[in-house]
Amino acid sequence: MSSEQPASTSPPEFRRYRRFLSWFVLGFVSIGSAYMLVSVGVSIYRRRNAVPTGAPVGSPASPSDLQGCLEEVGVVEQALERHLENFHNLLAHYDTDEAQSWAASESFWLGQWKAAGERCRFGERHKGPLAKSWEELRVIYDELKNTEATYTKELQGFAQHQAPRLDQMRERLKAVGQRIGTTVAAPASGATSP
Repeated sequence: MSSEQPASTSPPEFRRYRRFLSWFVLGFVSIGSAYMLVSVGVSIYRRRNAVPTGAPVGSPASPSDLQGCLEEVGVVEQALERHLENFHNLLAHYDTDEAQSWAASESFWLGQWKAAGERCRFGERHKGPLAKSWEELRVIYDELKNTEATYTKELQGFAQHQAPRLDQMRERLKAVGQRIGTTVAAPASGATSP
């Protein structure tokens, strides 16, 4: 029995071409993977850290600066509403994923709030004919943070003290339902639900 080497499947003149093609594919995959990782990193960073949307307001603020800050505070207010509405998911029962999602939403909102404050310079007094409007906008800006802090504190207190009671009641209802052979379902027709 003679030992034969398998014949090469392609002629030797294509060796340079194969080598070039394999390096090209490796480079393409490497660059694509690096691009994907950078893209994911940038997305995570932007979700956690809001980036100011424009140049900081100058010392002599113009009416267009005031209009831009009014719109930006409006966007921050709407984001606060969405953030606070998402807390209801944690009220029924504590879920670690929901809590982490809500905390990420809170840090993003705080980033938006801080970015608006930095861009619009709400920490400084604005002078000129629009000073009263700037002061009103600054008060609204401060009230947004106070509202978020108060709402969060109250809801966390509710979730800490009342949500466990709701869980216990739900479990007791299930136990009673199992004892009598029924399941707890939607209220009977004619009954109202809150």
